[in-house]
Amino acid sequence: MAQEVRRTSYEYVMLAEATEREERANLYAVVVECSVPRPTRGTDMVSNLRLVDPSTATNPQFPEGLEMLAFSADQRHLPTLRRPGDIIRLHRVTVSQYNGKPQLIAKIHRAKECSFCLFDGRPEGSNTPYQVSSDTYTLEARDPGIISALRSFGRLLASTPLGSTAYLKRIKDIRAGGFFDIICRVLSVDNRNPDAAVMFVWDGTDALPLPFTVDQLDASAGEVIPEGAQPDPAWLAARRHAMHVHGNGIVPDLPALGTALPIIISTPAPVEGKSRGPLVLPSVGSWVKLRNVRSWVIAGQLQGRYLPNSKWAPCSADDQALSEDAQRLKVNNVAGWAASNPDQWLASTQQVQPFTSLRTLQIQAGDGVPRKDRCLVNMVRYMPPHVADFCHTRSQLGLPHTDGNQDSWVYLVKLHLQDATGEIDAALFDKDANEFFQGFPAQDYSRSLQDGTTSRACFALQKKMDTLLGLQGGQEGGIWIECCIKTYFTDRKHPLDTCQFRVFATKLH
Repeated sequence: MAQEVRRTSYEYVMLAEATEREERANLYAVVVECSVPRPTRGTDMVSNLRLVDPSTATNPQFPEGLEMLAFSADQRHLPTLRRPGDIIRLHRVTVSQYNGKPQLIAKIHRAKECSFCLFDGRPEGSNTPYQVSSDTYTLEARDPGIISALRSFGRLLASTPLGSTAYLKRIKDIRAGGFFDIICRVLSVDNRNPDAAVMFVWDGTDALPLPFTVDQLDASAGEVIPEGAQPDPAWLAARRHAMHVHGNGIVPDLPALGTALPIIISTPAPVEGKSRGPLVLPSVGSWVKLRNVRSWVIAGQLQGRYLPNSKWAPCSADDQALSEDAQRLKVNNVAGWAASNPDQWLASTQQVQPFTSLRTLQIQAGDGVPRKDRCLVNMVRYMPPHVADFCHTRSQLGLPHTDGNQDSWVYLVKLHLQDATGEIDAALFDKDANEFFQGFPAQDYSRSLQDGTTSRACFALQKKMDTLLGLQGGQEGGIWIECCIKTYFTDRKHPLDTCQFRVFATKLH
């Protein structure tokens, strides 16, 4: 139980003054961020806290406050912040330097090491701490005054937020091969792989679309695996990841627009043969701030890699992101990277209905109702992979002849399409394909010229497909096609298992 009076008072200093002493210090501060505990390379758990007080508010040396690393063998003993803006009291915290910058080190629950108390930072909050590192903590007569002053400072801080770091990005601004921080909402967590979870996060913006041939795993990772060592599970999970829109582990109010960015999170490796336990992940639907995440591109898909020194902390919803998303919905801006001039799209339709995102297309498929939608998409790849195999005779496909006894040729192609929200496979078949490939009627494209070279028609069609894939160059933001997509089912009683998509009423330019 706390004692109200002590004979010997602690000397408390401001954060800026503590960093000048480079010794143990006692202090009070406002906690603006507290990461969830994560394993260290040893046996401890660690949390990162960002602290501010009036001495850091206008000090250019501390644009984001002062970082503190809290260590403990048991994560239950680490500070657990109820909300940003709460107040922490620290005794015997160590001041050190890291990469030329001051840093605080708190070793919790060890004899003669650091102790802490956490207080509610709201104006109406109690002066009794809601978490303490020791049951023998004491409070002095002056403590309530210090807490009250920091609560007033915290209210001012809320109206003048700290300057963001150079690493804080929106999804639309992330490029491969670097590090980023992001404020985002967790849409889904996929734990099916025991070695690496995939967390899909959203901030309302669209990732830059890239051709399927862009794969920077080797170039951007920049890592060498020692001979005989086990590769990071993130490498083993290096593939495109699509978020499932049906099932468990997904927010019920999936946004219609904006990229669901996959973050690959490896299971912590054992230490001395002992498991360090599962990494604590954010709850689905929560808003978080991720720090020090690595970016890479796998088969044209931007991804984040959550490293051992990456961290996350709960945060408030990003009102700007929500406002921008509402505006995008209002004006039906389904593709943030598409050219605003439809003349620059490489395919078009005669439909005038609003665009539908592929995520909405997939969500709607769950009800088993056939639909026709207008979409704005990129082509990622196609099957068969060779244009020479695009067409088959009707008899090869088991179709009846339409021109008497003549065995005519028919297109049968599968297009893998994507927009910022998802990806689908859509069929191009028969008359719909003839309309799509206007000027390239179905024929035997595998037939070579007499000298063995590819026919002119096959070469021209291959060039057009390469352009659609973005392999012929073009503007940043990718190649976009406006198309009509029909959703149908082979068994409407099992819509998710039998859903099919087909392109129709669409013409290439």
